Amino acid sequence: MNKRIDFEAHYITPELMELFSKRKDNPVYDPVNRILRYSDDFAVANPIKLEGLLKSPEERIADMEITGTDMQILSVPQGIELLEEEEEKDMCRIANNRVFDFMKRYPGRFSGYAALPLRNIDAGIAELERCMTQLGFFGWNAFSNFGSTAPDDDRYLPLFECAQALGAPVYIHPAHTRISRLLGLGQQLVGAASGFGIDTSVTLLRMIFKGVFDLFPSLKVIVGHLGEGLPFTMDRLNARTQNVQRAPAVNKEPAGYYFSRNIWVTGSGVFSYPSFRCALDVLGIERILFGSDYPYERPDAVSKFLSGLEFTDEEFERYFSKNAEQFFRLKI
Repeated sequence: MNKRIDFEAHYITPELMELFSKRKDNPVYDPVNRILRYSDDFAVANPIKLEGLLKSPEERIADMEITGTDMQILSVPQGIELLEEEEEKDMCRIANNRVFDFMKRYPGRFSGYAALPLRNIDAGIAELERCMTQLGFFGWNAFSNFGSTAPDDDRYLPLFECAQALGAPVYIHPAHTRISRLLGLGQQLVGAASGFGIDTSVTLLRMIFKGVFDLFPSLKVIVGHLGEGLPFTMDRLNARTQNVQRAPAVNKEPAGYYFSRNIWVTGSGVFSYPSFRCALDVLGIERILFGSDYPYERPDAVSKFLSGLEFTDEEFERYFSKNAEQFFRLKI
């Protein structure tokens, strides 16, 4: 039986929820109505999902058994990066220590993406170093934007340099977008249906065109949702960036090149066989990783989708664990 590593599973700490409940500005948690609001357009109002984020490791393992998952790599959903400097620093340390506690209690069942304080870059670097060298984490969970800034901003280059040096993959997870044309029509435009993918693809393309992967050629980045729509447009993306004047963009190679060297995708949150086939045909099985998007997606729905994948044994092995072992040296 193939070992299964889940590259996208989320958690939140009681301390962070309590802090959100005391805030007047977004992100704000309303414990009476059980709504976690990130902006005027975006909120999480599903009690099952909120409770899932707070589940104990024992409850998580019970859910993992439904999908046959051996390990979850845990990350905090958006919110910490919007706090003030000292709050952000404290909450990141608490969150990372919580994952480390899970790891110690259940060796081999959990790993973590570091939550990093970003208002102070030196503090972010120090926390990434602690998580990787002392806690044994897998990588860093970034977001498609950090409020008024985004990962492609030059101020974050030292963090990417540190991630490369430590061999820490960076998962770029969607955040509710700040793109003005996407605002004002509520969650169906700004959230998971469309805005998440748009925001993440813009950030990833800006990283490519600004030469981040040329500057850090060993940097490894992961994005969810089968590549946020980019595999579908890859042929056009390559064709229209090969024989044109690239300046002021500074990327040395066509955009698609970096998807064969620096970028992987997970299948998290997209349970569509045609979409999966597109990503598989364009990127190859070596660039696709298993991700459940727990607890935002139900374990039974994930399990049902997996059972319908027409994979060879080798493809299943690559998807669930071999890619993790080969490209990220991750073993369970």
